[in-house]
Amino acid sequence: MTTQIDKVNSYYNATVIDYKTLWTGSQDLAMHFGYYDEEIKTHKESLLMMNKVLASFVHITKKDIVLDAGCGYGGSALWLAKNIGCSAVGITVVPYQLHQARNCANEIGLASKVRFELEDFSHTSFRKNTFTVVWGLESIVHAENKKDFVTEAFRVLKPKGRIIISEYMLRETPTLSGKERSIITPWLKGWAMPSLLTVKEYARLLKEAGFVRIQVHDITDKTKPSLKRLGRLASFGFPIAKLLHSLKLLGTDHFGNIEASYYQKLALEKGLWKYIVIIAMKK
Repeated sequence: MTTQIDKVNSYYNATVIDYKTLWTGSQDLAMHFGYYDEEIKTHKESLLMMNKVLASFVHITKKDIVLDAGCGYGGSALWLAKNIGCSAVGITVVPYQLHQARNCANEIGLASKVRFELEDFSHTSFRKNTFTVVWGLESIVHAENKKDFVTEAFRVLKPKGRIIISEYMLRETPTLSGKERSIITPWLKGWAMPSLLTVKEYARLLKEAGFVRIQVHDITDKTKPSLKRLGRLASFGFPIAKLLHSLKLLGTDHFGNIEASYYQKLALEKGLWKYIVIIAMKK
């Protein structure tokens, strides 16, 4: 049986070239969307600014111990350690990403501040009350059961610790129709995302786990230039990808990434989802 972790590995292993040629830079190591304000001019700057904005939302200081849940190549964890001075642990279920993140930490001299481990963020081996911040930047979308992740985050956080989840969340009202969900489906499948939640659904899970002081930030407008950048790439590449896939010259997972990017753009244009940041505190 193919597990969710298998699907995540297949997706990221199949799209290494896509990320490294079209999105991820050697300085930002980012696998997420960017944040644009009046000062941001470039794609690279927007990716780094996302780290800065989220860190300010959750008030990270040099005293914090951050768990980067679904760290990818380690970009956020390394940025936090370098720019704020906190310590961090990045975890991923993708061995290739782990290898790359560890190499980057060594190359820039941050291995003493940041370490990386092969872990499932919904079922970690860490002791309870270990971290002061759990950071989930466009990674919790891959969780098979979001409740398991939220429960685990509560367990590993110290009292007064904070959780931040930054990702795509579905429109609440009106409820998505069957036709609208048919637009979401290829996006979910292509990016190995079992489901997307609404803000209310996430807030309910956080409350049930014991979190308090829940805050919600809608930053869709600040991420739109980055989202539209991917949309342009997808609109150009999707017809070509369909042809190559039909000729068996493009793998299914690779094609799925391009197809998903196209439908993510379409779903955004139709107002089916927003880019949301949710923050909460452990009692």
